Amino acid sequence: MCFGGGVKSPNIVYQGPSDDDLAKNQAALDEYEARITQQQSDFDTQLQAQIDAANTETAALQDRLEKESLAAQAAIAAQQTGAYAASAQMSEGTPEGAQTTAAVTKKKKPKSNLKINRAGLVASAGAGTNYGV
Repeated sequence: MCFGGGVKSPNIVYQGPSDDDLAKNQAALDEYEARITQQQSDFDTQLQAQIDAANTETAALQDRLEKESLAAQAAIAAQQTGAYAASAQMSEGTPEGAQTTAAVTKKKKPKSNLKINRAGLVASAGAGTNYGV
């Protein structure tokens, strides 16, 4: 029996990835970094172009608004000047199509011929006013 020999521990050797695998991984990371940098650069260029276009359009709208505002103020000033310009000139006669008013006259009503005979009225207790008509 072999009990006297002694126990040998196993020999553990760590083997990591080879230098070739490490080089492949580093090349993939470098390619990814270059691609991301290019995408970000393209995005920045596109975004800046959109911002510039929006700024140009905003400036054009502000100019148009300024012109319209000045035109509106000029129109209001012209209307107010015309509204306050009154003349003391009297026109002769009534203009065509003008509506006029006439003095109010009382209507003539015919005399009523209805006569109520008070002697023929029946007046009894509790009857109130009874005209018998």
